[in-house]
Amino acid sequence: MIYVYHCYRGAHMSVAAAALHLGILQPDSGIEDILKLTWFDRLSTREMGIPVLAGTDSRGNQVYFLGLGRSGKVFERFMQSLVHEFDLGYSYQTINCLKCIAPVTRVGGFLTRIPLLRTFGRRLAAWGVKTRLKQLEQIVLHGQGL
Repeated sequence: MIYVYHCYRGAHMSVAAAALHLGILQPDSGIEDILKLTWFDRLSTREMGIPVLAGTDSRGNQVYFLGLGRSGKVFERFMQSLVHEFDLGYSYQTINCLKCIAPVTRVGGFLTRIPLLRTFGRRLAAWGVKTRLKQLEQIVLHGQGL
């Protein structure tokens, strides 16, 4: 099975969801744990649409994250069409993480683009992710069919 977590830019919520899936983060993880994630707040808008392999879970499943802007539903239909119409034989699950995003995470993500506010924006975005980790965990668990 291939798991693909997606959000707007692929920098915050989908990164955290992939980390939860892989056991790198826990629902009670703190802001510092989130900030230590290799890919947290690293992808730029130029990298949207490019899947990033976060790792392989304990069952041998590949876990990816990516940013899709407002194209999440289009991506999900594309994947379904690609895999089924061309009989590729892949099992996959796409999980939209935007359902969990806190407004403060959006603000923090925007502020990270301003050089003088980057550090503050990253902490604000991480705090917003922290406030939604339990909700995000439910999406991860549901997406895995557990």
